[in-house]
Amino acid sequence: MDTSVVNTNCIWQGKLYVGTDNGLDIISEDRTTEITNSLTEDLAGVRIRCIMTDTEDHLWICTYGRGLMRVDEKGQVTVYDNDSGFMGNRVRLATQLSDGTIAAASSDGLTFIKDGKIVAVTSYDEGFEGTPVLTLTELSDGTLLAGTDGAGLVVLKDYQPVKTLTKEDGLSSTVIMRIVVDKLGDGAFLVTSNGISYITNSLEIRNLENFPYTNNYDLIQYDDRKVFVTSSAGIYVLDYDSLLEDEENLPYELLDSKRGLTTNLTSNSWNCVDSEGNMYLSTGTGTFTVNLSNYHSEISTYRMKIWSADLDGTSVHVTEGQNLSVERSVKSLTLHPVIFNYSVEDPYVSYYLEGFETTAHVVALSELDSVTYTNLTPGTYVFHLNVLDDQQKNPVSGITCTIVKEKDIQDNSWFVFYIITVLIAMVAWLTWAIVHGFMARQLEQARKKIEMGNETIMAIAHTVDAKDSNTAHHSVRVSEYSVLIGRRLGMSEAECENLRKVALLHDIGKIAVPDSVLNKPSRLTDEEYEIMKSHVDHGAEILKDFTLVEHASEGAQYHHERYDGRGYTHGLKGEEIPLYARIIGIADAFDAMTANRIYRRKMDFDYVMSELKKGRGTQFDPHLLDIFLSLIEDKTIDTDALYKDEEK
Repeated sequence: MDTSVVNTNCIWQGKLYVGTDNGLDIISEDRTTEITNSLTEDLAGVRIRCIMTDTEDHLWICTYGRGLMRVDEKGQVTVYDNDSGFMGNRVRLATQLSDGTIAAASSDGLTFIKDGKIVAVTSYDEGFEGTPVLTLTELSDGTLLAGTDGAGLVVLKDYQPVKTLTKEDGLSSTVIMRIVVDKLGDGAFLVTSNGISYITNSLEIRNLENFPYTNNYDLIQYDDRKVFVTSSAGIYVLDYDSLLEDEENLPYELLDSKRGLTTNLTSNSWNCVDSEGNMYLSTGTGTFTVNLSNYHSEISTYRMKIWSADLDGTSVHVTEGQNLSVERSVKSLTLHPVIFNYSVEDPYVSYYLEGFETTAHVVALSELDSVTYTNLTPGTYVFHLNVLDDQQKNPVSGITCTIVKEKDIQDNSWFVFYIITVLIAMVAWLTWAIVHGFMARQLEQARKKIEMGNETIMAIAHTVDAKDSNTAHHSVRVSEYSVLIGRRLGMSEAECENLRKVALLHDIGKIAVPDSVLNKPSRLTDEEYEIMKSHVDHGAEILKDFTLVEHASEGAQYHHERYDGRGYTHGLKGEEIPLYARIIGIADAFDAMTANRIYRRKMDFDYVMSELKKGRGTQFDPHLLDIFLSLIEDKTIDTDALYKDEEK
């Protein structure tokens, strides 16, 4: 397969059908050969959102723009679209109900097809608040549930909505990503935008508070009472009973890049499991597989050794099982540990020098490098090197190396006492000088690191602004407005400085947005707007491991959320939105309206003030907005300077 974003996988007639952003791929039964036929040629370049099969061995293909397609066992294709009475041509998903009816969700509403004919349609204007459906599932008692993108959980009877469940009914979020019927109980799991919940057939909802992650996509039950939850962090593997009982310190395994999953899973995608327990995962670079019965590496041992050591820069061989002798004069000891790993996993390893330190250093195997110790006192030390389990707690394999640093005459207690007695004054002065000099160097290094970090962040911000010709110096202005809000809110100067850096980085995700969309002078299409909105997810992904600035990922991910929950991409509401993101959201909106863009001039100031006040409590945090308005009123934010060029 060509590398592409995969949205859905489905097994039909033994073959693997893969729906991507660029069309349909078909893989042979032995999973070695790509098959091209009239169906793949017809769907070339068409975005496929979902593929499923029904009990009559029909294949149903949900397309973005071409409607819903049914392929029978002979390859004959039937198309359901606007012209045939279908609710919209942009179809997100389809599922089969217990009576054989096919229920499909599109961008416009729900369509129900029975015996090949459309028997009912339901518009999102009727009971859905105009909000699209993301998932559609029938409970074991026949109740049909529709999970929406912000309006909650809609209950349908006879194809029509009869009730809507929201946060007041126990939902942790009104964005429902997936509904999965519980194979072992009377209810279903709900995968929401901020966690996992459970709903019974009597529609009682409880949140599984101890699940360790929030940004989840799908849930799969398997025969040995295992539950697999796909997420932006990887695949969580849990015990069914422990998950359902919501145990504290819920035990789990995480299958991520360190376990062979080297790409990101596709959000709101559809995965499938074949008869041999192979799960086919939709990712941003193709389809990955994992066997649900055997997802551990077959290699359980590692070959480990200390390859060599450097004594003050001179390399010496380390013989396994023998002590490493170090002369007393050696000041710097560098060990070169090696772990031979023949699996795709990247386990965590720990190391520490017994007799010198008590806390082990834990790093990924891929990050393990040489280890240096300086100024070891004469004596015997033991270097410990271990491969850890998935929880980074217990060693699964390890070695030790004994290091003996020789003693000299001055290491005897009587000699030390003599030196201290005779030279106590000199020692005191030298100690002060050494400590003073060391501290000065440390302070200078810290200052240089802070300065380098600030310059790096500014360079990133300028790079993002340079890519977007519409927003020159946008990030700098947003950071200045954000700091003014934070300072008046009562933040310390250290917090304000951190907020400034977060604001400088808030639009870093635009690096991943094509220039044709980013700098388009005219109005964006719906598809282009979806691409533009993705910059918050790209930004969060880029900054997720960026430890130089606290909350950097939050600022990038959530600055387009709205206080009323109608923002993107997670629909967070009120104080669910992190404080930094709420502050940056106000500053970002103000700068967007008061700066010139390629497609328009800056907006009239009275109009800007009207829009800000209109957004109080809906788009913006009311308290933070009041602070921002006070900054404008007392001229802390100089709006006269912003509009000075307009007066000329």
